Amino acid sequence: MSSYTYTLSPFSQVCRLLMNNYFGEIVGQVGENLLRRGNRSLFDIKTGTGMSLWDVKRALAVLIHHNIVTFQASDRNPNIAEYSLIPHNAYCILRYPKYLYTIKRIYGSSEEVLIEILLNIGQASASDVIFQSANRLNEAIDDVKVLNPSALYQSFQKLAADNFIIRCSKIEKNAFVENVPKLLELKEEEKFIVPQLEMEPIAKLLREKATQLGEHSDSEVIWRVNHQRFDVELRNVILVNAAARRVDAAAGELYHLILKLWREACPVEARTSNGVSHSLIKDAVRKNDGGSPLLMEHFDQYLRVLYEDSTCLISRTGDSGGGQFAVNYADVFENLACAILDSVVLERFGSKALRIFRLTRMQKFIDQDQMQNLAMIPAKDAKMFSYKLMEENYLQIKELKKGTSNVGPVKSFNLFYVDLPQVVRTVLEMSYKSLFNAIARQTHDLTANKLLLEKHAWMENMLERLRGEDTPDDLLADLSESTMTAADKSLVAKIHKLSDNLTLGQSQADETILILESYLKFHFMA
Repeated sequence: MSSYTYTLSPFSQVCRLLMNNYFGEIVGQVGENLLRRGNRSLFDIKTGTGMSLWDVKRALAVLIHHNIVTFQASDRNPNIAEYSLIPHNAYCILRYPKYLYTIKRIYGSSEEVLIEILLNIGQASASDVIFQSANRLNEAIDDVKVLNPSALYQSFQKLAADNFIIRCSKIEKNAFVENVPKLLELKEEEKFIVPQLEMEPIAKLLREKATQLGEHSDSEVIWRVNHQRFDVELRNVILVNAAARRVDAAAGELYHLILKLWREACPVEARTSNGVSHSLIKDAVRKNDGGSPLLMEHFDQYLRVLYEDSTCLISRTGDSGGGQFAVNYADVFENLACAILDSVVLERFGSKALRIFRLTRMQKFIDQDQMQNLAMIPAKDAKMFSYKLMEENYLQIKELKKGTSNVGPVKSFNLFYVDLPQVVRTVLEMSYKSLFNAIARQTHDLTANKLLLEKHAWMENMLERLRGEDTPDDLLADLSESTMTAADKSLVAKIHKLSDNLTLGQSQADETILILESYLKFHFMA
């Protein structure tokens, strides 16, 4: 084995830390090895990690089951499987809480439990997910009456129809004859079709308080969470929030309805949506139950504000049918990315540097004299900030030669410009580093104070149980004081507050990352 150490990028470091925290150290080590070295065989991973073959097999099984690792026959030897990691799916572990919140907001608690069970398992049949979800809900309601699984089956069908869950690839029928099984990709129309299921056998098992489903008709039809669909939904939430912040809540509601129409009218990953007519948008607003009365009353004004706004949230593409409206995702996410870059420059370098950065971006190319005159900044400050921004890759410089004479010296002059994709990549790397630091700090604090936090949780559970038994308050206070000192309680409160702030910081960093990644994706899309 080569002694050379493959350095992980900030993004890969985040993925490694998330796998380590979510699955444990053994799975985390296998994931890290695949991140460092790419496609590896089973024995290469064993050699690289120094773990036993049994541990490596178990770790790979967990990662494959959670759709984080895939395999295929090696090009050098078709009888040997090579395993590779899907970094995006590993990173999506961070977004699991957002997935659950999104589903609860759109559908309700039953659908949220279905997605939670599927995220915990990784991949499973519809019957298995429905059975486990029904057991979970029965425990929660704590009632004599057993939940009817037919309602969960309908919820599962809704999630599949809206593409939040997707079928896994099938294994070829004669795959096990070969040493490396082959996976068959399903046709697009088959990926979201839920098979017909008989709910009575599942209902019978629930009434009997069974813990295992056993054999069932759809055991070979396996489902998983569709990360790409959730990415689209999270992107839409960002756009709706941007419209609401730019105008008001009613404008955000209108933009949400228009996004739904765009999704129905064109492919999800299109750079520019198809046009939607004025009458169709108004009809959607009219049919929207529980919508804002203000929106219907001032519909034309809200629509005009959105498409005339400089952020390009909506573009008017035609006049037929009262007007055709579309969205250019590349322009929208470019404006959102520029807002993030402006904020970063302001925080790191100050308001004068921000003025130079904005001016250069607007002018495309600008020389030093123009910069200090148009930005109205003293020459000394303009030079200092422009070269500081150039040093940190926020500004780039282009040298132009004046004249092509072969006799005598040729004059040249320098122009500053902003290479926006390059600057976005720089800030994206910074965001990954910030996210890694936040996760690492939170993990360290919770691990270092694990015993104290467990003691506090045990005390809280005990006090809660005693309150249910009508124990006097003075006795509860005495028990609390005798179990933990005031200093320990203060430290626990401090740890919880810090952990909450770090969780919020991770969520905000992830939102920034999603905006910057979306800009790069749509910018380079044909």
